[in-house]
Amino acid sequence: MSPHPSSRPRRRSVTASAAAVAAAVLLAGLAGCSGDDEPEEAAPTAAPPPVLTDLDTTALVVERASFCDDVDPAAVAAALGTGEDSEAQAAPYSSGDAVDLGTGEERLVHELGCRWGDGAASPAGAAAWVFVPPVPPADAEEYVAATPTDGCNVLEGPAFGAPTLALACALDGATEVSFRGLFGDAWLTCTLTAPTATTSAEELVERAGAWCAAVAVAAS
Repeated sequence: MSPHPSSRPRRRSVTASAAAVAAAVLLAGLAGCSGDDEPEEAAPTAAPPPVLTDLDTTALVVERASFCDDVDPAAVAAALGTGEDSEAQAAPYSSGDAVDLGTGEERLVHELGCRWGDGAASPAGAAAWVFVPPVPPADAEEYVAATPTDGCNVLEGPAFGAPTLALACALDGATEVSFRGLFGDAWLTCTLTAPTATTSAEELVERAGAWCAAVAVAAS
């Protein structure tokens, strides 16, 4: 006996529904495999710049060679407070050049260094240099003892080489923070100067610590 006629459409409806569900599942699976929905890889995070308080400068060996081109431009901008998009003007000099190092008089130097500034007629500026002749530890101790400290405060740490000396000195309308010390057989000095009217001594010391850390890394 043949099935009741009314049962046939019901079976076709169930079959069609199952096929529709299967197709939907298949399409969803294909969509899930498409490249459009793949999660984007996170951009690599840049390493933070070094700061002097976290840098073991006594383990660094500085080369007695020009290093100005190796100093991170972002470190220069941060030191001068001019912003990341600024391009501070650099003035390199070499051993045997006649250079005015802030005394108002030019003299022949036996060092390799560079000075950075924003080109404005202001006392703001950053500088760094390394002596060309090798410096024995005993001579470095004499440099520390003979460095003038009139009008300056000797800063307590962090170390900048060994031996080391850090000063905050009052200039005409400005403050200069300097770090100097022996790295291997290289005597390295860095300075940062800013107007006292716009930069507190505490802020300048902090910026100088980051600046001198960048100099030490570039020169090593």
